[in-house]
Amino acid sequence: MKSRVTGKGMPGADDFLSSFKAKHWIIIKSAALAGMLGPVLFVTILLGLTALQYDFMIRIGWRPLADPAGAWPSGLALGPYGRLQDANFVVSGLLLTLFALGLHLGVGDGRSSALGPALLFLAGTAMALMGFETDPIHRPGPRSLHGLIHDGAFVLFVLTFLTALFSLWRRFRTAPHWRGHARYTLTTGMLAVLLLLLPSVAYYLFVVMVLAWIEVSAIRLWRSS
Repeated sequence: MKSRVTGKGMPGADDFLSSFKAKHWIIIKSAALAGMLGPVLFVTILLGLTALQYDFMIRIGWRPLADPAGAWPSGLALGPYGRLQDANFVVSGLLLTLFALGLHLGVGDGRSSALGPALLFLAGTAMALMGFETDPIHRPGPRSLHGLIHDGAFVLFVLTFLTALFSLWRRFRTAPHWRGHARYTLTTGMLAVLLLLLPSVAYYLFVVMVLAWIEVSAIRLWRSS
């Protein structure tokens, strides 16, 4: 003989399950929104500060075509509006960590590894740490502590983000609704590594590919949830 507790103020298992699913859905949607907002915010501030501080960037040694990575975009934090770039790194990094959490929950496959989202979360943390200002290219004296933290955070971001792409590619292949995105993720990872090794304006393309992958993946997460 089956019995159920259904008194008022005593929710049953179905109520708990519905509440859990609702919270789960809210987290995924919030994370997808964070993933869509992050690249747009980062690019908007980046382009705005580059235009406003172009002459300053040239003075500190930025060579837009010959060696863009030498002082850009980190050098933007040293200009008269540099606080905006510091905040840009921190906020964009935190949004990436939230997106990584939602991606882990949203893909949803019991056989899948959490390594990819964990690496993406670490990449977001590293991006936030890039809010510590870099050192000028031409500077008197030794490196500062905040400059060393910034450079270390950049290296950590690149390594963890690229590794996350290849790990996520493997995870997406096991999820029916993400298999098409797996090919895009693998292609992005391979091209990003190649662009990072090439000189000159290839660096800009590397930045664009990284931000585009976050944006496209966040839109995919929003739709799939």
